Amino acid sequence: MSHPPDVRPLVDLAGRARLGSLATIARQPAGWPFATLVAVAFDGRGRPLLRLSRLAEHTKNLEACSRASLLVVEPSSERDDPLALGRMTLVGECEPVPAPEAQPAHAAFAAAHPEAAAYASLADFGMWRLEVDAVRWVGGFGRMNWVPGDAYARACAARAR
Repeated sequence: MSHPPDVRPLVDLAGRARLGSLATIARQPAGWPFATLVAVAFDGRGRPLLRLSRLAEHTKNLEACSRASLLVVEPSSERDDPLALGRMTLVGECEPVPAPEAQPAHAAFAAAHPEAAAYASLADFGMWRLEVDAVRWVGGFGRMNWVPGDAYARACAARAR
């Protein structure tokens, strides 16, 4: 009988991560994976929040195909072996945050990234959110697991209360 994975490290990482690698499906060259560095915050359900410019290639890719993943890695020091650090790849659909939910998303992002205020009001920037279908957790060498998106979201919501 298998035991459900421990999602606490994922929730902790979501609370600390500020940067990630966003992977989208490229328009050019068509169909290839395309990864970029983005600033990220997380809402109370563990969904990544991204403030993206319509001018950016990753945003144009998302407008054509919303399937995406986001890799975040636990903070490290120069002495750490980066491959021994905890990390997670969140997989799902990434779309603009609906207008009724935009203010809390903006507030969460601003709390994580106060420096973003300088470009937050520019017309080409908008809030995007990854709806997490699944999470691949790697806790270092030999420690890994797939976690269903709903289990991850429940754990994040429980911590947020």
